[in-house]
This record gives sequence, structure tokens and C-alpha cells, in this order.
Amino acid sequence: MKALQVPEFSTYEEESVFWDNLDTADFMEDDGQWFRFDTKRTMRVPILPEIAGELGQEADAQGISVETLVNTLLLEHIRESV
Repeated sequence: MKALQVPEFSTYEEESVFWDNLDTADFMEDDGQWFRFDTKRTMRVPILPEIAGELGQEADAQGISVETLVNTLLLEHIRESV
């Protein structure tokens, strides 16, 4: 990992060009895990292809993602059951 050397700038435009063109990957520690996700927040659930197709169509019709639709439907079902 290299140390970032930030030069002195004469103008704001010169500085903006520097930051706009900087690839920060060269300055990040490569521990093999740049992104860490809290696995307690999400759950993978297999869905039958025919159900997935219907969910996709309904999500498209509502202009939302399938994930949002599924979460909304599940939450509604849970609240109705309580």
C-alpha cells in the first residue's frame, strides 16, 4: 500500500482535476475483504421459478425491486398474523 502524497494546488480547478482522476485503489490496504456485510441482516431464501416470475412482473408493474416487493409482502403478512 502506497502513502498518498497530496500536492499543493494553485487553483480549485487544479485540485478538482487531481481528485477526479485519483484511483484510490492504490492506497487501500488489500486484506482481501474490502467489503464486509452483516450477515445477520439478510437471509437467502430459494423461490420457485414460477413464483419468482410473478414477483418480477408485479415488482415491474409497481416500479420497485423484487427485494422491496418481497419485504413489503412479508411484513404485511406478519403484521396481519399478529
